[in-house]
Amino acid sequence: MFQTFLRNLAPALLSVLLAGCAALGAPPAAQTVFDLGMPEAVTLEAGKRPVAVELRAPSWLATSAMQYRLLYAEPQRRLAYAESRWVAPPAEMLALALDRTLLAPDSAGSGCRLRVHLDEWIQVFHDPARSDVRIALRASLLPARGETPVTGRNFAVEAATPTADAAGGATAAQHAVQRLANELAAWLMTLDPSDGQRLNDGFGCRPRN
Repeated sequence: MFQTFLRNLAPALLSVLLAGCAALGAPPAAQTVFDLGMPEAVTLEAGKRPVAVELRAPSWLATSAMQYRLLYAEPQRRLAYAESRWVAPPAEMLALALDRTLLAPDSAGSGCRLRVHLDEWIQVFHDPARSDVRIALRASLLPARGETPVTGRNFAVEAATPTADAAGGATAAQHAVQRLANELAAWLMTLDPSDGQRLNDGFGCRPRN
């Protein structure tokens, strides 16, 4: 009788175990992590390079989510890829890229701090098969000490994606960031942050003694 009981109990235990596994659900899919690679060097005189790069971003960009927008369907809605993400928030990746491309390696820089306000970083779909990445920011030069900008400019770039997916968005973002670095460098080359020229009615970047 006891053996019969065990034979009847085994299927019941198996059913309980299977039900428990089903309740836990399938394991989450592994996420693909993207970064921007290594940015290329930009042409910029040592005396025009900032001594520091400060980057600020709104709360909705303080995440590693790869965000996108469907202009053709829900233009007001921000979405995010479920199985893909950035290795770090966009502001952190952009700050590192600008450090590598623009920052003075020593104290021979302009004496200015470059402050960047990141306003937008998103992949925009015009239709299911066509998208681009858009990045917009505000750049300001500030003296080594103090919070009064000596000059500033807005920047906005777009880069078409080679494929309308997360991987294509990562490639386009890499190109967009490189373009931003080049445009920032070209802007800095037009400025003279020395006390001699006195940017913006007398506010220079060199600290006063």
